[in-house]
Amino acid sequence: MTANTKKIVLFLVEGSTDSTSLGLIMSRLLTDDDVRFYVLGGDLCYRYHITEDNAARTVMRFVSGFLQRYRLKKSDILKIVHVIDTDGAFIPPERVIYGGRDHATYKETSIETLSVDSLRSRNEMKTNAARALSGLSQVEKIPYAFYYFSRNIEHVLHNRADNLSSREKRLCSEAFENAYADHPEEFVQFMRSREVAVRGGYSKTWEYILRGTNSLKRGSNFGLFFDWNPKIE
Repeated sequence: MTANTKKIVLFLVEGSTDSTSLGLIMSRLLTDDDVRFYVLGGDLCYRYHITEDNAARTVMRFVSGFLQRYRLKKSDILKIVHVIDTDGAFIPPERVIYGGRDHATYKETSIETLSVDSLRSRNEMKTNAARALSGLSQVEKIPYAFYYFSRNIEHVLHNRADNLSSREKRLCSEAFENAYADHPEEFVQFMRSREVAVRGGYSKTWEYILRGTNSLKRGSNFGLFFDWNPKIE
């Protein structure tokens, strides 16, 4: 990478629909940067036992994979932006109750499941991981920020709280891209709006979503990303 080449803002996202929803919009907002989306193929919070001791190493494992794939160096990255769905996972264990027909049926203040112990264990793992990751400010000296969509990106962007098929998720992501790609400033306004934005600074928004049943409610702190880049209005 030459001295005149743009630095990379690397977005770590769970799936391809996240990349479709946000990729083109963010590229048109961050014109001074090289915006890249790296699809993790799932949620790191579930796949690894992330603690304060290994959180940075776990994230760097995937950043290193990205760097190796594209023959880049750590110094090429300006910022790592890690985005997850909450999946309602931060609720108290007693709010996971037996019932429903599926692995997880999401209610306004609880999750019904036929596998209570398994889901409670999953939630505990994700909650511990989220606490650790939200406490990071850098990964091997690369600035790092951790944002969430609750319960998931479709809930925030489309107000869809039902369980969507892969096809429905893809159609939603394509529709969102089409709606905002030519007007990316409206996306910024939407993410900062009272409709979806969790109020407060970075730490406060994480305290909120980790409390009670808030991770089942519609909301996101992704709008705070635009405070990091004041050139975006």
